[in-house]
Amino acid sequence: MHLSHIFAAVRVILLLILLAAPATVLGAYAEYELRVVDAQTQLPCSAKIRITNSRNAPQRIDGALMIDGTAYFTGSLKMKLRPGQYQFRLDAGPEYPFMEGNFILNSGDADSRTIELKRFIDMKNEGWYPGNMALSGRTNDLETIMLADDLVLGNHITWNNQINPWAGKPITSPLNEFGAFRSLWEMGGEDARAGGKLWFARMKEPLPVQRLQPEYPAATFFQGDLGSAHVSAASPLEPDLPLWIAHDLLNSVCILGPEIEAYQFGAKHPLADQAAEIRKGDVTGKARLALDVYYKLLETGIRITPAAANGTNEEGKSSRLDRVYAKVDGNFSPDAWWDAVDAGNVFVTNGPLLRATVEGYPPGHVFPINIGEKHEFQIALSLATRQTIAYLEVIKNGEKDLEISLDEYKDRRGVLPPVTFTDSGWFLVRVVTQEAGYFQYATTAPFYVEANGQPRISKSAAEFFRDWVFRRAMNIDLPDGDQRNEIIDLQRDARDFWQKRAKMANAP
Repeated sequence: MHLSHIFAAVRVILLLILLAAPATVLGAYAEYELRVVDAQTQLPCSAKIRITNSRNAPQRIDGALMIDGTAYFTGSLKMKLRPGQYQFRLDAGPEYPFMEGNFILNSGDADSRTIELKRFIDMKNEGWYPGNMALSGRTNDLETIMLADDLVLGNHITWNNQINPWAGKPITSPLNEFGAFRSLWEMGGEDARAGGKLWFARMKEPLPVQRLQPEYPAATFFQGDLGSAHVSAASPLEPDLPLWIAHDLLNSVCILGPEIEAYQFGAKHPLADQAAEIRKGDVTGKARLALDVYYKLLETGIRITPAAANGTNEEGKSSRLDRVYAKVDGNFSPDAWWDAVDAGNVFVTNGPLLRATVEGYPPGHVFPINIGEKHEFQIALSLATRQTIAYLEVIKNGEKDLEISLDEYKDRRGVLPPVTFTDSGWFLVRVVTQEAGYFQYATTAPFYVEANGQPRISKSAAEFFRDWVFRRAMNIDLPDGDQRNEIIDLQRDARDFWQKRAKMANAP
């Protein structure tokens, strides 16, 4: 990692753009065209810009895609604004520096400017490609968003429990390819009912989830229709998470995204007691609880990929940079990306760009060892960031094994102490920023250590999910009858799965 040039590029401040063209017949408005190009290739860049006036009110740019006061554009943006002082923040995705600054417009001004943006890292050249598990909105808008946020792959949620726009229409290719090797999977879907929210990707056709009861049938009813689809829990907080895991429904769990921070816990939610312990005003509480649940899953010996989604849609929700990067060896293709996700060769982030390998292997790798023999694992780490890092952690078997500041990390020249195992377990690396307002971090997927062919299984973690199933089953909202019996049988099977897991435990 070359920290000197990374941090030199992180804060590019454009102090003042003074547009002083003489007044013309343009009257009470000023016109301004902004063009953005890549400094190396001189090719147009897609980007997003937030312009606010002297009262800090975001300005609407006619003709641009607007999301929460931010304008998304490809290549150039024409603006027509009233005279006055403005501030701006220009963002072309996490591999370019932010540009921030001020400008003044006078009545009748007309001008244009080209801004060159220089990448401080090229993740795709390193084989890391970013994707988003759940995007909703119009296809044209999502293409613009993906270009501006520098996403390579997106899962477009087009059907859900209320609508199926594909009904009665011929389905050709569900893959919409655009730009430079970017793709949007148009057949993505969502099932969000009492058991929680699931996202479906790589589907060939929609599932008939419209007009279902909140509790019946269970999402596992559709398991035989999934084929090679990828199913992701929208968060680790979903009430039926232990059931989905027990019935092998999931390929990944989204551990990062705005939906987690907005999650609402009802009084009968299996995690209601844990949610009640979150301090009032703690904007990171739900995100940290979600991570804690994910770590407990790993502690039961379940190996499941972490994922991320930002949930951008046409209703004005903010498009943050929550995403999952997958490590693709060789030529990129959407299938190769999904294969890497399935293998856990990923990191997830809403800010810093964190890449780690151990003995040359990416996250998701399983290291066999002999029980009782000491083995030290050296993490090779690369970190690039536009944000200020608060600290870096190594998590081992759900607990903090190491925490160091960025200054200490630099003093160590990027070399971390080895992670030591004499038995089965797992470990990952996480960095947390100083950004306020939400929990901003990046984490690798786990690396796994397997002693004598057995994963680590924690008894207390397995019992945590067994008890979760009990609480969920007690609150199934169905009248007595065949449907209730069917759902209770599925919950009973899940209870037995976790009870068996607890009996297999080789760790507390």
